Amino acid sequence: MTHLRAPNVFERILLIIGMLIIVVGYALINKVVKVEGFTSTTLIAIFVWLALICIVIVASVAENTKEELRVIIENQLQELKLLREDIKRK
Repeated sequence: MTHLRAPNVFERILLIIGMLIIVVGYALINKVVKVEGFTSTTLIAIFVWLALICIVIVASVAENTKEELRVIIENQLQELKLLREDIKRK
């Protein structure tokens, strides 16, 4: 059973922030590489930028998992309610 849901406010904000991190981070790192060249500082900046992108992805996955678990719990509660009613009838 597929359950389509609309993204909540947190997911929308996370999407906007993630896109800004990607675009602004790439532009800044590209600017630094053009000015200074490829140094250890730029390498550190690239890894920190990639780590920040990974953190946003993990936060998005965690939020999605939380929402999906909420749907599963609601379905299980409905099933338990139906089972209780069925047991009371017998």
